Amino acid sequence: MNIKMRNMLALTPLLISIGVLGTDQVIAEGAFAVGIAPGGAAKGYSTGYRVNARDTDTAKTDALVACKKSQPSASGVAEDSGARAAKAKCEVVATFRNKCVASALDPKEATPGVGWAIADTQQEANDEAVARCRSTAGPERRAFCKVLLQSCDGNTK
Repeated sequence: MNIKMRNMLALTPLLISIGVLGTDQVIAEGAFAVGIAPGGAAKGYSTGYRVNARDTDTAKTDALVACKKSQPSASGVAEDSGARAAKAKCEVVATFRNKCVASALDPKEATPGVGWAIADTQQEANDEAVARCRSTAGPERRAFCKVLLQSCDGNTK
């Protein structure tokens, strides 16, 4: 075996490992799921997300599982039939890559203020989610909207 061939064979495992490690950074799939109870978000609202999944199908599946999972309410009130109805309605509403996600809501039970967003930066996602929450919260509750869920996919910040 000539020296050139031997050097290539010796480097192959290194090149493969670099490729695999690099793939994790390139393939960063995300998904966001939302469930809204019949009668609107004031009756029940649930969200779930996944970032940095290996593929879109995994991201979607994990986001749905998170949306349907029992979550404490923002105000600490026990789950009711509206929350269960919202979880039953969970569906993936967006997939993304190298983006940030945020969900905002009015923490008072039985209020309609909710919003979510996906954007290029965490600050943009947070701002848009809060703006959407304020637009549905009504004038008396707008100021109470706050981000409760946030995360970025890939190398995004």
